Amino acid sequence: MTGKMRKRIFRIVLIPIVILIILVGIAVGVLYSQQQRLINLAIKELNKQLPGELVIEGSTISPFQNFPYISIGLKNVRFFATKQKTGRPMYQLEKLYVGFSLPDILRQKYNVKVILLKKGHLDLVRDVNGNLNIVEANRIRQDTITTTATESASLDLDIKKIVLRDLDIAFSDKQSGQHVNTHIDKIKTAFRADSVNIFADLEGSMIADYTTPTDTSLFRNKHVKLDLQLTYDQQRQFVSLPVGGLKLEDASFSITGTADLKNGNNVDFKVKGDRPDIDQLVSFVPASAMEQLKQFRYDGRLYFDGIIKGKLGGDQMPLIKINFGCENGWLLNEKANKKIDSLGFKGYYTNGAGHSLKTSELHLLSVSARPEKGIFKANFVMKDFTDPKMIMQINSDLQLEFIGAFLGIADLQRLTGHISLKMDFNELVDMTVPEVSMGKLKEGIQSELRVSDLTFRIPNYPHIIHNLNLHADMKNGFVKLDTLSFYFGNSDFAMNGSLSDLPALFHQQEKPVQVTFSARSKKMILKELLSYDSVIAKKAKEEIYGFNIGLSLETSVKELQHPAPLPKGKFKLEKLYASFKEYPHAFHDFGAELNINDTALLLRNFGGMIDSSDILFSGRVINYQLWFDQVKRGKTQIAFDLKSKRLAMKDVLGPVSRNYVPKDYQREVATGIWLRSKTDLRYDSVFKFAKIKLANVSAELQEHKIKVDSIKGTVKIGADKFLKLDTLTGRIGKTDFDVSMRLYMGKDSVKRKKENFLQFASRNLDLDQLTNYKLTANEDEETVVAAPAVTRTVIKDTSHSSGFNIFTVPFIDFRATVNIGRIKYHRLWLKNITSNVRMTTNQHIYLDTLGMGVAEGQIGMKGHFNGADPKKIYFRSRIRAFDVNIEKLMLKLDHFGQDYVINKNVKGRLNGQIRSRILMHPDLTPIIDDCEAQLDLDIRNGSLINFAPMQAMAGYFKDKNLNMIRFDTLRNKLTLKNGVLDIPTMNINSSLGFMEISGKQSLDMKMEYYMRIPLKMVTQVGFQSLFGKKREEVDADQVDAIEYRDKDKKVRFMSIKVTGTPDNFKVGLGKAKKT
Repeated sequence: MTGKMRKRIFRIVLIPIVILIILVGIAVGVLYSQQQRLINLAIKELNKQLPGELVIEGSTISPFQNFPYISIGLKNVRFFATKQKTGRPMYQLEKLYVGFSLPDILRQKYNVKVILLKKGHLDLVRDVNGNLNIVEANRIRQDTITTTATESASLDLDIKKIVLRDLDIAFSDKQSGQHVNTHIDKIKTAFRADSVNIFADLEGSMIADYTTPTDTSLFRNKHVKLDLQLTYDQQRQFVSLPVGGLKLEDASFSITGTADLKNGNNVDFKVKGDRPDIDQLVSFVPASAMEQLKQFRYDGRLYFDGIIKGKLGGDQMPLIKINFGCENGWLLNEKANKKIDSLGFKGYYTNGAGHSLKTSELHLLSVSARPEKGIFKANFVMKDFTDPKMIMQINSDLQLEFIGAFLGIADLQRLTGHISLKMDFNELVDMTVPEVSMGKLKEGIQSELRVSDLTFRIPNYPHIIHNLNLHADMKNGFVKLDTLSFYFGNSDFAMNGSLSDLPALFHQQEKPVQVTFSARSKKMILKELLSYDSVIAKKAKEEIYGFNIGLSLETSVKELQHPAPLPKGKFKLEKLYASFKEYPHAFHDFGAELNINDTALLLRNFGGMIDSSDILFSGRVINYQLWFDQVKRGKTQIAFDLKSKRLAMKDVLGPVSRNYVPKDYQREVATGIWLRSKTDLRYDSVFKFAKIKLANVSAELQEHKIKVDSIKGTVKIGADKFLKLDTLTGRIGKTDFDVSMRLYMGKDSVKRKKENFLQFASRNLDLDQLTNYKLTANEDEETVVAAPAVTRTVIKDTSHSSGFNIFTVPFIDFRATVNIGRIKYHRLWLKNITSNVRMTTNQHIYLDTLGMGVAEGQIGMKGHFNGADPKKIYFRSRIRAFDVNIEKLMLKLDHFGQDYVINKNVKGRLNGQIRSRILMHPDLTPIIDDCEAQLDLDIRNGSLINFAPMQAMAGYFKDKNLNMIRFDTLRNKLTLKNGVLDIPTMNINSSLGFMEISGKQSLDMKMEYYMRIPLKMVTQVGFQSLFGKKREEVDADQVDAIEYRDKDKKVRFMSIKVTGTPDNFKVGLGKAKKT
């Protein structure tokens, strides 16, 4: 070939290529120049008319993405449901390519030929009203303004191919609760058309996941492949599917048929299984079960053939008929060398003449399997899926040891026993099915189940269930469980029961049914029953013996299946017996009846015995539905009545609960117990108030000899944080009371200013009985001893400072009024007690008035507690006494950490006034060594008992009784400060004669007294005693007459000083210093 010829050929070849390149370059340039306009045109028009918003991040030109088409690539395409563009986009694509043909671009005709969607998601939601979110968001608005001029270069659709790649599509149906999730690997759709038809080919693969509220495992993560060829006749609106292939996992199905869209969507499709093997059935098995099937070899002929024919659309459904079955199937566990042979069944489904669930039928006939040991044969027919009527025939006789070994499940490999089920149940008297050899069933018996010597292990339990035996039968729909007994570890169980009408569970929803159940056990060991959790089992030490329970329920099927929120009917506890090892008591003869109606839950006669104690409890809950509402609105009432003829604490207390009951009550026995109460509650999305009406509290305590009688009243607690107690009255032993109160427990400063009050009234208040106080023998005896001068009763080394301190609690404004007819407290009887007390927020308590009759006289008081500093609590008071018998008055004081009781040193009738400033312990016991008091006292017709200064002077009055010195009047103004009582000079006309006395007495028993005694009273022996001579004894029971001082005569006195303590004192001559 010459060089000239080669050049010519080269030019012929090169020129078209160059022209093509130039045309492509021109097209790319034109498209590049127009891309932004085209994109803006499309996006602007779409967003103008859509309720949602389409957003695009950017675009590029891709000449070879869909070659020979030239494409515009859109980046990060997002579509939002609303114009606000908030939340997750409804759909999002990493890339969207739109392809145009080269000739169209050169003619500036922008017809879309190819669409490619790549990497993204689409979320579809159908709401409860049936609206699909993507349809609503893409609904084109009707524009009333017509366009007068068209764009010179418009954007049109002439699609030849659509490709979906790497997309996640989710569909959620709020009406049914169904969820579909699909991951599309690749789906390619090609279109071609002529003047009459449009031809479409669809090919692709995906992973589908389908769940419903009742099924979350059957159709999960299934691999699906599609290969469809469609023809659409545009004029006739007629779709033909000559070739249709669907592959689900390893199962293949062919779908062919037609759809007449012009004449009511009339469809005619045929579905057929392409592979006549058992893989078609296995393809529908959940993934979790597929793992178990891997250990089996299996084979068999499975057929599937169905038609779908009729109108489809709106409420119309086409006719559906499906024939399916299995022949010559077998399953082999090679590892265990166990085989089930002769698997087979014939099936048929149709939705009937009405094309609905009402006319649907399902037939499973000649179901059979032949294990190595035993038989299994069955027929099953169901008609009317809305109210199922059934034929069920089963003849099964299986050795469970074979089943456990065949399945190869570790937890079942120790399964042994024998199970036999024979059933001949027919609700369709107008239909016959091939007979199944049922063996012998007693006349009238529709089914019989028998299990014997069953042994198996429950997963995660170390103990096995063994020796399980069961027998149950059904006659005319009545199911009776005669026997169910087994052992779990060392625990034994035996049960029986019945169901009055089994068919009613499937239809006749309003028909009443009765369920009974009884269970008994000789021994239940809880640590074995709870051994699935070692931590819980370790704590469970209880064992139950002689357990026996009987239950029954009368209701309807509708109530059982659709409780609102509880099934209405009658529930009975026929019997309950049980005794315990750790809780050493026995429950016996328990029973109860629970009735549930539309508005109320009524519990009647829940009662029985615990050891020798009895209880009887009844109650009701009105509007019980409120407690099941997520948002509570409305009123509800809870009421109860509890009675017991005899309730002993030893019968109900266990080793733990005993620690929370005071020892003196652990042996208490209460008789005649009656508690009755009702509580009204109101909610309005939140708690509003509770009104508790206590109708009666009565009981009698045998050990404490206290009778509680007729306690009643009303308590109201509100959302406003107010606690109100309205007229709570009753009797406890000899004590009666009437209490009313209002207390704010919140933090609102305005409400805190509202008056809080307590009103307490009682005709008789016996504090000794309420506190179980008893006088001791020593307290009852009125013995007179020689020393000391002050009777000091050291009760114990107290820790008053560590006691509860009420002043550490934040105070509120509070007022209390007390009116009590009589109080008994140890030896004191207080009468006509009236008091008004105020509490303020600055930790102060004001005792405005306190009056009482005590010790045959009257005492009045005003006082003020200052607890602003809880560590230093001061009490200021003024006390007036009128004709009080000092002998019957007892005071308790604290001196350097010890308790003192002073009440036997002075007798007489007291009048006077005491002003004091006292530092108190947290338990409000006075600290006498850190207090101040002024005592203006007048004691008449009195006597000094064992008075230390006088006993120290025994040698001077040996002919007188110094243990009891009588006097007519003792009047003085005393001062108590820092624990020392200062006694100014006073004249005493006494049984010793008249004398003058002054001095100091401290509570540590140190004394310093000065006495001026008339010289004539001192005998010669007295003078000798002053110098240490032995003194004479006098009659301790002698009562001497009182001698009075004659003011008209000049008297000579001897001045005597007494110092020391009653146990170690010194007597000498001395005078008090002049002040």
